[in-house]
Amino acid sequence: MPKLPTARLIAAAIAFVLGGCSERGVLEFAMPDPSATTHTIWVANFRSDVQADASGAPPRPLDLSFEAVSVSVPTTHAPGKIEWPDGPPDASTDFVTVGQRQFESMNRFASDVARSDQSRLNETLVFVHGYNTRHAEAVYQLAQFVHDFEVPVPPVLFSWPSAGLTIGYVYDRDSALLARDELEATLVSLTRNGRKVVLVGHSMGSYLIMETLRQIALKGSMDIDRDIESITLMAPDVDGELFREQAMTIGDLPTPFLIMVAEQDGALRISSLLTGRRPRLGAQTDRSIVGDLPITVVDVSDLAVGGEFNHKIATTSPSAIAILRGLAQQGPPGTAPVGALVVLSQLAF
Repeated sequence: MPKLPTARLIAAAIAFVLGGCSERGVLEFAMPDPSATTHTIWVANFRSDVQADASGAPPRPLDLSFEAVSVSVPTTHAPGKIEWPDGPPDASTDFVTVGQRQFESMNRFASDVARSDQSRLNETLVFVHGYNTRHAEAVYQLAQFVHDFEVPVPPVLFSWPSAGLTIGYVYDRDSALLARDELEATLVSLTRNGRKVVLVGHSMGSYLIMETLRQIALKGSMDIDRDIESITLMAPDVDGELFREQAMTIGDLPTPFLIMVAEQDGALRISSLLTGRRPRLGAQTDRSIVGDLPITVVDVSDLAVGGEFNHKIATTSPSAIAILRGLAQQGPPGTAPVGALVVLSQLAF
């Protein structure tokens, strides 16, 4: 991976921090628009009601809470974007919240998720967001993902206690470790009665996923290979050596298992700087990073559109979205033989 000079890395880190000082998105409620599309985002919420700020972060919660958020996506939506309200929220032009309900228990939540499945696939998509992500951002990010990729199964967001601050990197890594038990409990609950999970993680969410699966393997609380249909890690903020140790402890990995990488991921370069210049898994396009593990590495580098440090190429690049959606219809790249490196820009549908 090309190395930036230290001065440029530091300058990028400062810009990254200062860029997070403006007001961030919240769940804006509005009246529904009949032309818009509404998606139910099921949420296992492990967040405080108090938002962290520059003065500090609130205590993390003791328990999970559960909710269903109805998110309206306008007909004017462009693939790869979240149209945040700029002024009064308007369902005809913006992502808005048009409904919300709470659940009194995990069992009731999981039962309602299962009942909502109209696909007959008997699967649930579970998305684990990354570092520096506020709750509303994670909810709308999953709604955009579900809409753009035409996800046919119920989508569940695991919302863990990220500070939602660029200066909160170490806090977020601690939060990810603290959230392992809650993610484990959520996965166990959602896979009862023979249901399977499609597990998707972004950035530091991939670190949380791998740590949780390692814990599950050691405890034997669920059959990972049987209960998890597939795993996709997008721009994983994980040390490569740590990832291999986690994978070896987990044992039999679900297939397909995809890792989406981009060499020019600026956020992961900064993460590398913060972690002793250790290369991050999501910024390495060399297939050897996962050795002989049954994992397909998908290089999305050529489809970068800029913005957000090229850290969300798979979900913000219209070209990447179109190709990946085509792959999902014809068979995922995870069906490629072990040892393959899939360069996404070379595929066409």
